[in-house]
Amino acid sequence: MTTCPEEVMAETRDTECVVAYRRVRHGVFTSHQIGYGRNMYPASPDLVAQIRALVSVLFEQRRMTDYSTEFDGSDRHLIGGLVAEWLGCPEIGPGDVFVMSGATEAISVVTRYLAERGYGYVLPLPCYYAFEQSARRWRMPVDAHYNGDGLLHETRSGSPRALVDIVPNGVTGRRFRLPAGVGDDFRIVDSVFQVSATATPGSGVDDRHLREVVRDIDLGRGCVMLTASKDLSIPGLRAGLLVTRDPGLRRYLEADRFERCFSLNPLSTSVIALYAALMCARASRRQGALAPGRSLVPPRVPLSRPAAEDPLTRMLWESPVIDDLDRYLLGMARHYDSVLEIYGNRLTPLGIDLAPRRPETGYSLFLPLPVQVDGPESAVVWCNRVGRELGLKLNPAAIFGGSDEPWTALYDCTRPWVRFNCSVAETDAVGTMDILDSALR
Repeated sequence: MTTCPEEVMAETRDTECVVAYRRVRHGVFTSHQIGYGRNMYPASPDLVAQIRALVSVLFEQRRMTDYSTEFDGSDRHLIGGLVAEWLGCPEIGPGDVFVMSGATEAISVVTRYLAERGYGYVLPLPCYYAFEQSARRWRMPVDAHYNGDGLLHETRSGSPRALVDIVPNGVTGRRFRLPAGVGDDFRIVDSVFQVSATATPGSGVDDRHLREVVRDIDLGRGCVMLTASKDLSIPGLRAGLLVTRDPGLRRYLEADRFERCFSLNPLSTSVIALYAALMCARASRRQGALAPGRSLVPPRVPLSRPAAEDPLTRMLWESPVIDDLDRYLLGMARHYDSVLEIYGNRLTPLGIDLAPRRPETGYSLFLPLPVQVDGPESAVVWCNRVGRELGLKLNPAAIFGGSDEPWTALYDCTRPWVRFNCSVAETDAVGTMDILDSALR
């Protein structure tokens, strides 16, 4: 066991994966790590310039100093129309879309809603901590976990279930097969606006998997969570969107908004509208329906902007803005390819074949390492020792949800007990690989 302060070991407010994270990082004081938990590609200068201009105009329009203006309702109409067009769900309307402070806020609010109604979660393993931590906070049980092949490990039964589908999984970079016969009474799709895994000509955005999933779910008893924060490379601007047609959840979200006395964040709203317009534009261009210089908003999307000089209207009517953003996304895809190439060359002698593990889309990937440890608990101890002795931060399986029991049941054969985050700057990839090589040998 690693040495930890008693208050960390006895922590009951946090879920097991968060407690494991605190134990792994205890006594580790270093900036050397493989992966930073954020996009290391520089933010798009064109997008930053647009955001700066938006802030000034939003103050002039009193949208930053008033709880509600005539623009807010128009934004929801616009976003609802764009999302309906993009996802191929014409039934989506302005009352079905909710701008959030990133997907983390959406997860917390939806979890609280489900917990109050007696639901239990069915979560993918591995996944990021937010679903597990929110479930602990709102006293919602986790009924089961499932792995990439759809194998299910149940820990309890008897409650209605909310099945979480992360598209693609942020740890493995791939879409999981959903477990058969799980009885999902509520479906949650969690996704991000994705760049292509490979910088192929013609599209910097890859939304195929998301569109396929949305076509297969009933938004009347489910929801879709979307975020663009890491694609933006601006962690401080948490732009998220929650889409649902479930009447109870919509009433709950409206009541939550009223209780906390906030209006739609006009800056986050503008970013979400811009990204939804980008996705619509990419789809139209693939179909040969969008000519240069034309409006980015498809003809079927309703427009009810209250002022001709609204900055969001200008952004969506100027295709060069979208072209600049698309070039940025393609550049980010090329950067990620370069980093993976460095890893691929250095990992082969260590017995790690990167090729079959490349992400299906996007850039989030935690590769498993061939570490000889005896299960999740030993992996926590090993990662803490490597951090203290070699100055390298790695990630044991335990921080990605669950507990020893489901991890061992679902992954006993492959044993991916230690992973590292591939999201780094190119200049850091070689140096961190040198430290990793020492740790593994």
